[in-house]
Amino acid sequence: MITAPLRSFLCISLVLFFGLHTVPTQVAAQGPAQRTDGTLGVARVVQVKDKTVKDGTIMSSDKDGGASPANLPYDSQVQGVVARDAGIIINNSAYDGVPLISVGTVYVLVSSANGAIKKGDLIATSALPGVGVKAVKDGYVLGSALEDYNSSDPKKASMIAVEFNLHYFNAKPQFPGSLTDILKIALLPTKDGPTPLFKYIVAGLVVVASFVLAFMTFGRTAAKGVEALGRNPAASRIIHLGIIFNVGVVMVIVFAGLTVSFLILRL
Repeated sequence: MITAPLRSFLCISLVLFFGLHTVPTQVAAQGPAQRTDGTLGVARVVQVKDKTVKDGTIMSSDKDGGASPANLPYDSQVQGVVARDAGIIINNSAYDGVPLISVGTVYVLVSSANGAIKKGDLIATSALPGVGVKAVKDGYVLGSALEDYNSSDPKKASMIAVEFNLHYFNAKPQFPGSLTDILKIALLPTKDGPTPLFKYIVAGLVVVASFVLAFMTFGRTAAKGVEALGRNPAASRIIHLGIIFNVGVVMVIVFAGLTVSFLILRL
């Protein structure tokens, strides 16, 4: 027999489950194709002048401290995208605004003003208020398109899924060819850390450098010690101690190089 508290718990669980996994009909009908999932991300409520702004509108900071539809190409002041269907909405303010998502998967209003959008293309803001376009030059971009979009009307706006990640995009690398790839490995590591190949290369260079430095130090010290011993045999004990001391320095250099290499591989 199901008790009253247990029955209440089951009802609340079912409501939460279907509430979080059901996409509102209004939002689902705006995209280029029928969607089967909702926005994935956490939204925060931001003050806006127009409370009727559409879902998918790209919002940028305004002079009043709130947000308004972005109308500058490659705008760096983007705050997020309107997403009333976000799974989690945080409102820690006293005013009534609209929820914006700034990280995660979100549906964004886009147009074909800069050409057809293919999956993987970068999306940037445009002169159309709140509407994104395909990024074709240097500047700040919103993230990558997760689906294709094309329309014969460049002023028409529809929603597509975008992996939102505001960052600067350099369309013209400074170095061509394989050198660019090396710099990408070194300067643009993944979120999980540097690539394994890059770590092994750096660790190997550190070991080689430490051994070269150690042998150069030892060779120079040994040569000076033999020369001093030939000029002053009476001071052989002090010279021998100096050579032993420098051998210890060489060992410390080698040990330090091996330690640093080990730490690099452990990153």
